[in-house]
Amino acid sequence: MQSDRKKIGLTLIIIGLVIIGLIIYFGFIRETEEEPAIIPSIDTPAGQLPAGFETGTTTPSDHPAASQEYDISKEAPREFAAADLAKRAENYAARLGSYSSQSDYSNFTDLKMYMTEPMRTWVDQQIEELQAKNRNQGYYGIVTNALTADVKSFDDDAGTAEVQIVTQRRESTEAIGGGESFRQSITLRFVKIGGEWLIDGAYWE
Repeated sequence: MQSDRKKIGLTLIIIGLVIIGLIIYFGFIRETEEEPAIIPSIDTPAGQLPAGFETGTTTPSDHPAASQEYDISKEAPREFAAADLAKRAENYAARLGSYSSQSDYSNFTDLKMYMTEPMRTWVDQQIEELQAKNRNQGYYGIVTNALTADVKSFDDDAGTAEVQIVTQRRESTEAIGGGESFRQSITLRFVKIGGEWLIDGAYWE
C-alpha cells in the first residue's frame, strides 16, 4: 500500500515537472525564438542621411533658365512697306484735319517736322488765313478721325507715294463738340528724302 502511494506521488511529481517544462517552453523560449530580429538603429544627426546613402547634388532651382542672348544689330533691317505708310498717313490726316482757334491751330505746327519745305510754307499760310478768318467769330474748331486708307501708289525706288484717306469730321462754330458729322476724303502725297517719307501735298476732296 505504501509502495503504491510512492508510485502515485512520483507520477504526480513527474507530471507536474512536465507541465512546468511545457509552460516554460511555450511561454518564454518559443516566444523568444519567434520574435523578429531588431535592426540596430543608426545614430545620425537630425536632418542628415546615413553614410552611404547617395542623393542628387542639384535641385531644380540649381539649373539656371536656358537663355539666349539676342543681338538686334545682327537682324536685317525691316523694309518700310506701303502698309506702313498707309498707317502713318491715317495719323497725319487725322492731325492735319483737326484744329481749333482755341489751340491757335498748333496741330499744323506740330506736323511741320514731317513735311517738305514747300509744304511747311503752305502750312504757315494756312495758319495765317484761319487766324484772320476766325479772329472775330469766337470759337471755331474741327475734329477729324481717319476711317480707311487706300494706297494709290508706292514707289520706294523713286521715293514717291500717294495715299487716299477717308475721314469722318465734325465742325464746331459755337461750342466744342457741336455740329453734324460728315465724311470727307483727303489725298496725301509723299516724297522720300534722306530715307524719310515726308508729306509733300494734302488735298481735301
